Amino acid sequence: MTGSPGRLGRVVVALVALASACTYGPPETRSVIGQVVRVGDSHQALVVISYERARPPRGPSTFPDGGKTKVLERRGRLYLVDASRRTVSLLMDRAAPDSLWQSFRLSVRGLDGDSAAYVQMTGCPRGGECHPDLSRSATFRVTRRGDVDSVRDVPAGAGLPGVMLARRPGEGSYVRFGTDGAFVTARLGERAPWTHVFVVDDDGTLSPVGS
Repeated sequence: MTGSPGRLGRVVVALVALASACTYGPPETRSVIGQVVRVGDSHQALVVISYERARPPRGPSTFPDGGKTKVLERRGRLYLVDASRRTVSLLMDRAAPDSLWQSFRLSVRGLDGDSAAYVQMTGCPRGGECHPDLSRSATFRVTRRGDVDSVRDVPAGAGLPGVMLARRPGEGSYVRFGTDGAFVTARLGERAPWTHVFVVDDDGTLSPVGS
């Protein structure tokens, strides 16, 4: 079965035009507060932020299911904040490696007293699927000064504090933390209202509210 050269040429031109129309929009950024962990009997907390920079699909590349976003960068950041002083310190900033690219996540897994935290990066290799059998991890010990050292695993005795609204026996500095993804909220007193104390910008920067 054959077709006319003119018709075949028009089909080729149409396919080339369709391929060239499969474009992506300009880069967009998104940052989310994923975890807030109080540190000791203080007004301080560790805040984990997930940052992503990606280009959304446009044109025919969005057909038929909305298209696939082209992710350019994934990062995890760890901040130390003080709710009463409204101070912020960046302790750790790590890009997702190829070995942990899919479903990349940074999380605080345990505390070494008030001096350090055990932080873990998890994910799956770039370009493949991600399920428990493929998941990998990398663990670090991060000090309050921002020193980051790779460790084999989280020590058995390094846990996370439980969360309760009532004042604990012997607790001196009452504070409770929360987040809605965009703000760190705090309650500085048993009868005090919840207030927004820190906010994350689209570029992953954490700042005091109103600064």
